[in-house]
Amino acid sequence: MKHIKRFFVFIIILFVTTAIINVKTDFFFNISDYIPAVSQYPLVEQIIKDASASLAEVTAQIPTPREIIAAVKNEELPIDPEDVAHNAYIADSPLISFYPHENIGITVNDDNSVNVFGISTSQSKQYMIVNFSDDTSDELDRAHIRVNSDMRFNERINIPDSECNKIYITVFTGAREYGQYTSWVLNTIYLIRNENGNWILKRSPVYDNNKNMYETDKSISEALKSTPSIQSQDAGVISIAQELTANCATDYEKAAALHDWVCSYLYYDEDNLNSLSTVPYYATEVIGSKRAVCLGFATLYASLCRSIGIPCNVVSGYALGIGNDTQWSDETVYTDYQNHAWNEVYIDNRWVITDTTWDTQNKISDGEWSQGAEVSHIYFDSNLQFFSQTHKILEYAKRR
Repeated sequence: MKHIKRFFVFIIILFVTTAIINVKTDFFFNISDYIPAVSQYPLVEQIIKDASASLAEVTAQIPTPREIIAAVKNEELPIDPEDVAHNAYIADSPLISFYPHENIGITVNDDNSVNVFGISTSQSKQYMIVNFSDDTSDELDRAHIRVNSDMRFNERINIPDSECNKIYITVFTGAREYGQYTSWVLNTIYLIRNENGNWILKRSPVYDNNKNMYETDKSISEALKSTPSIQSQDAGVISIAQELTANCATDYEKAAALHDWVCSYLYYDEDNLNSLSTVPYYATEVIGSKRAVCLGFATLYASLCRSIGIPCNVVSGYALGIGNDTQWSDETVYTDYQNHAWNEVYIDNRWVITDTTWDTQNKISDGEWSQGAEVSHIYFDSNLQFFSQTHKILEYAKRR
């Protein structure tokens, strides 16, 4: 009987302690603000902070009674209506991303032409080549575009003749009219003929799946939690996020600044891409090593966002181009296999899609570290329609 009583006492103490830690995390983490005398003992203060952060991560993994009941019933736990992140989705836009300083859009006209337009403040994207190709030719035709004095561009281009029912549009950019060009939009925009023989933009076969997943209600509080890998209460993570966003006026600017830092700081580790062992993906591990695969990029970005109060989810799914497949097939359209991870960050009442892995130009290959010239923004605030050309949403990670 004594053992049973001790067990129940232990359980009660555990739950009380958990409740105190969950409610008073700020008290322990910033204890010198509440008890100034502690600041005279920096080592003690740091020990309390580290213990608070570690215990908060542990308790965050303890399911609530409601979560336990839902798990037993194999049901999804309903979200409190006051905790729902309402999603003001921008639908039917021709832009491939909504990033205001760098975007490009394509529309198809009734007169067998397309309009290519957008804005580019980057010096490396002042000149463009729009290339048309099909399955019989790598270059049916090409058109040249130059950004005007307002950093905008808008060009009407005739669609070349083709006997095929599919035409690929690729955009290359450069700093000068004559010189080296690099790809901006590659293998993601397709024109197909409709039943009337007219050209239209091809919609991704996984778009409907993605739209359903993207529009599903999500919890704001869940997207702010600190977890073992999303270490948003770590002092180092908080310090980095605060420093990077100190001069930002809005949450959107903060999210963009954190995106740019992750893309420029981390190196995509191709050497460990197919490793049989788990590649480190905890935020602090990734910061220390400066190398990661997609999950490490996603957890670090989520950690930074959450550390300054911006809700951010880690999203898992399937992405083209990681293997040999560059177009959706009957197999990959319906796959449940996860080979990639990215983020959705909640800003201005909408979920902003962000893939820092695909926007970085840094990589490690065969032991060699190579740094890209600049950070891309094609996958920051990406349009769901464009994003679906290469990504399929499968799961929103909760307690990873």
